[in-house]
Amino acid sequence: MNIPRPVTLLCAALPLLGCVSVAHAAKPGPAAAAPVFEQWRETEHRGSDDLLTAGLGLDGLRAAAAPAFASPAQPTAVEARRRAIWSSWRGIADLTPGGGFGDVYGNLQAAPGREFSAYARVPGARQPHRVLVQIPDSFDPARRCLVAAASSGSRGIYGAISVAGSWGLAHGCAVAYTDKGTGSDYYDLDASSGFQADGTPATQGALAFAPTDGKAAHGIAFKHAHSGDNPEADWGRHLLQALQFGLQALDRAYPQSAPFTPANTRTLGAGVSNGGGAVLRAAEIEGDWFDAMVAGEPNVSVAGAPPLYDFVTQSALLMPCALLALDELPQPPMQAQAAPGWTQRCAILKSAG
Repeated sequence: MNIPRPVTLLCAALPLLGCVSVAHAAKPGPAAAAPVFEQWRETEHRGSDDLLTAGLGLDGLRAAAAPAFASPAQPTAVEARRRAIWSSWRGIADLTPGGGFGDVYGNLQAAPGREFSAYARVPGARQPHRVLVQIPDSFDPARRCLVAAASSGSRGIYGAISVAGSWGLAHGCAVAYTDKGTGSDYYDLDASSGFQADGTPATQGALAFAPTDGKAAHGIAFKHAHSGDNPEADWGRHLLQALQFGLQALDRAYPQSAPFTPANTRTLGAGVSNGGGAVLRAAEIEGDWFDAMVAGEPNVSVAGAPPLYDFVTQSALLMPCALLALDELPQPPMQAQAAPGWTQRCAILKSAG
């Protein structure tokens, strides 16, 4: 199978997206050294535990209370996964009655299948990022397709499940995810405890994030803030590695149909917000990796603009002053109690020039 490679950036909303279509001649997939993936895991999800909602369905995802842990201090891998999927859905999709998802648009039909997960690392990174691929039982090697998605914001590995998983699994595609070096993995510096590949807590072994500096400190270290890396600079490569992991996982799942490559597999990239920014960065990488890209409200940095980290820190510094000057707009809770502190902050900033 040799699929022509028209690389298309699809428009989900014209005011939010830049769109381009570039035609490429049919040719074999790109030649590049495949990354090494560590801590491979394969799990099956059928019956009461599917790929898309972990068996929760629409009613379970709508529940205000998170899925319970039998032992809160030691959740099982199944429990941790179910709660992660519950949280990821509620963080992005409007699941409220009348919101439309699952009724007017979107898909929540149970998707039985297999998951493969691992750690990946971009060259020069101190910490790994998570990659995971969901392969539905409806996947047809004769109509092979793979969607690679990056989490929005600083969400964990299932952060794009409502963006890409809902569509991809319903169409019989495998869906590969990356937390793009941000994610929700944290490390308890006082307990010397982090999280394993299966999402369960541990004090040793191959942890998803274990800071190499500051271990004499106290509190909680988060991967996005304390990894010592600059993940934003590599978001495109994170997404590309998720795609490569997806292809390798398909090789394992269907060895009789291997190899799976960009030349014989329909490949799509998808993401919103920071995930959309990762999609655009991946589209810039040389090689015919993707057939089409979907970037919704992508976070982009134009030439001369401050990078995301600087923008966020400057906003946090100046936001109290802005709120004092915009009192006609909606205010945060307990505005009256916070206003004196805002005033003091602005006075200090003014005195500092």
